[in-house]
Amino acid sequence: MLNKNTQLKIWLKTIVCLLLGIIFLFPVILIVMNSFKPNSEILTSFISLPSHIFLDNFIEAMKIMNFGIVFKNTLFVTICTVILSGTVSFLGAYGISHLKGRLSNRLYTLFVFGQLIPFHAVMISVSILSTKIHLNNTHLGLILFNSGFFTAFGIMTYVGFLKSVPLELEEAAAIDGASPFRTMLQIIFPLVKSTTVTLGILFFLWTWNDLLLPNILISEESLRTLTVNLYMFKSATNAQWNLLIAGLALSMLPIILIYIIGQKYITSGLTSGAIK
Repeated sequence: MLNKNTQLKIWLKTIVCLLLGIIFLFPVILIVMNSFKPNSEILTSFISLPSHIFLDNFIEAMKIMNFGIVFKNTLFVTICTVILSGTVSFLGAYGISHLKGRLSNRLYTLFVFGQLIPFHAVMISVSILSTKIHLNNTHLGLILFNSGFFTAFGIMTYVGFLKSVPLELEEAAAIDGASPFRTMLQIIFPLVKSTTVTLGILFFLWTWNDLLLPNILISEESLRTLTVNLYMFKSATNAQWNLLIAGLALSMLPIILIYIIGQKYITSGLTSGAIK
């Protein structure tokens, strides 16, 4: 039976975690609450519950944003980016983890340093490069550039886990007649399931929420993504807060769904990737 001091510590930890959870969820709760209010009510009572459910915000926001088109564009770019960046990350990490000598460590360090360069430092170069190679106003440009930015983190995470996999597993597979490619896919890849799901979720969130890169590369209205079209409701002098918040609430739904489905893999995946 737990003594009083232990019970008190457990209760204090529970209360602190509950308060932190409420603090982190508070912005999401405010968005959901205000998405059902008319603009006048948002301006006068932002933190209060809606006096009545006002669904016209969603209907008008979806119509102005061309929600069906931009949702399809965002989903296509996000799924392709997740598949491409995940594949390249695993293949690159598998090769680096099997190199001998200093070359492996130097390549790994190179990708680690790739995480230190902020996007703002290269976005002008990205804009010029995309124009010269005709990747602006294309979804292919978004997919390739996003995948390039995410691959450094993916390789860094995969290498940490792959270096902890016993070499005897691959040697046993080779003795049984498995080719290196088959060993990689059927023996090693299933072992990194949690890491793969974690990276997939993170790549999905980063691509779905990205504003800067689509804003730089895409100018054609039919090719825009959700985050870019959300700014249709805000100008330098005015903002349609009811429509903007309703659009934000709609754009959050896939993110929340993906996170709920894969949340059990995130901690284990990042922890596994940290082991060398």
